[in-house]
Amino acid sequence: MIRRWSIRIALGAGLLLAACALYSGLTYSPGAAPYASQSAAVIELSSRLRSWPEHDARYPPGTDPYLLEIDHDPGALLYYGAKHSRDPNHPQRTDIEKKWRDFSPTVALCEGRSRGYMIGELFEPFAGLPEPVLVHRLARRDDIPLYSLEPPYETEVAELLERWPADLVALFFTTRVYWSESQGRPDDRLAAKLLARRTDVAGLRGAIASVEQMDQVWNRHFPELPSWRSRTTEPDHPLFAQIGDASREIRGEHMVRTLVDLVRKGERVFAVVGCSHVIRQEWMLRAALGAPPAPDQPP
Repeated sequence: MIRRWSIRIALGAGLLLAACALYSGLTYSPGAAPYASQSAAVIELSSRLRSWPEHDARYPPGTDPYLLEIDHDPGALLYYGAKHSRDPNHPQRTDIEKKWRDFSPTVALCEGRSRGYMIGELFEPFAGLPEPVLVHRLARRDDIPLYSLEPPYETEVAELLERWPADLVALFFTTRVYWSESQGRPDDRLAAKLLARRTDVAGLRGAIASVEQMDQVWNRHFPELPSWRSRTTEPDHPLFAQIGDASREIRGEHMVRTLVDLVRKGERVFAVVGCSHVIRQEWMLRAALGAPPAPDQPP
């Protein structure tokens, strides 16, 4: 009797594992590949990003989404500036799905570097439905190529290292993610894990070897500020703001070149990012694609 029950339990466990493996295989969406193109890298940008004051004057915070649609025969761009939300019932979900259906894209892009998602509805009550996951789902469903809008991490790091020392750049990338994930709760284990991950790139390896060294670098560059451990956002400090702005400019210009290159190649490009990216990049995109200028766009 015991042996019979053992066989049944083993068979049941085997079937459960097989079902889980099948479900994962059907619902897992691999990380969006970076977009690499020699033609994109040499695109000249004749305009600039909106500054933050210009951004706020054009579209005050909290009034997203912000949409930019440009036809450039035979290609087209629908650039959806979304509110970052994990709420699967957020109205922008149905809005994005409708615009996807009406636009009929041939290529899709989203924020985020080399990250995969479990996109089955089973996971939504626990993980939510941030907009990159929704784009993954739509692209996979319709067999549309999917790319990341982000520049390669090593490229962004290399450009920042031209202006700031390696320990400061390493601190910037590590703390930026740490503050988002720790939510104000000191967590040295999390900091150590993120430090190892964020410095595993040419130019940053060995720049900061431990959490204790993070303290030293922080105190050297920001002696007037409290510890980094319990923060939830970037400090209001000119040096940190300069690095953050430079990082956003590197990312923004890469996004613009990516979108322009694909549209010029005749693709119908559907891209979803945070609202501010679209607002700040609008002048560049309009100029590069020959679209009418925005009302506030300088000549």
